[in-house]
Amino acid sequence: MQSADVPVFDSAQLARRTNGDPNMQVEVLALFAAEAERLLRQVEDAADAEVRGERLRALIALARTTGAAMLAEQARSLEAKVAVGEPDLTPLREAVERTLSYMQHARR
Repeated sequence: MQSADVPVFDSAQLARRTNGDPNMQVEVLALFAAEAERLLRQVEDAADAEVRGERLRALIALARTTGAAMLAEQARSLEAKVAVGEPDLTPLREAVERTLSYMQHARR
């Protein structure tokens, strides 16, 4: 699947993970926002490819679990590039920002 075909957020995934409970969804999204930003910083600050890959895999799992499909795809794509060098992290930063912005607007 090309990243242009991947939705920013899959609300059905979040609903499945939270059994449709809107209060739990708000809590999960708040935790997601904090964790996504923390993991992004860890990816950016990673001392080597192994650590960067581990942090990317954690970000992929977080994104997939909560329904942040575009972010999961971007992180997965970047993970494949980590082993062969220092990849450009700009698309990952942009994916985190876009996902958080989408979530913020969706809550209104």
